[in-house]
Amino acid sequence: MYIVINKIESSCFFGCTSLTNITFPENMNEISTGFFNICSALTNITIPSSVTKISDYAFQDCFLLTQITLPLSVKKIGSNAFYKCIALAQITIPDSVTEIGMYAFGYCVLLNNVDIPNSITAIDEGTFC
Repeated sequence: MYIVINKIESSCFFGCTSLTNITFPENMNEISTGFFNICSALTNITIPSSVTKISDYAFQDCFLLTQITLPLSVKKIGSNAFYKCIALAQITIPDSVTEIGMYAFGYCVLLNNVDIPNSITAIDEGTFC
């Protein structure tokens, strides 16, 4: 018997400070609001190709997150999605993304390389501050 998971609700892993790694189901279509907020031991993540949206605060305060791979399916990166991911040094935003929310990469103090595609139609206030 298989269970099909398309969405895991908001703040599901909020504050799981010992969580270092996770494998997503391949049919998941959204990383919900606050999903990994304050998962301070999470170091890298690969998002499945079925995900189209990374919601607000999804990875906020994941202090040790150094690497994230965004698939071509992602269309929107929400506000504060990677806020205070202070170890994140590089991110490639795929051509599918059209919108990056407010403070999405705010206080990512080691972020020194960002590839922004021509597909972007909106970058909100403070996105990379």
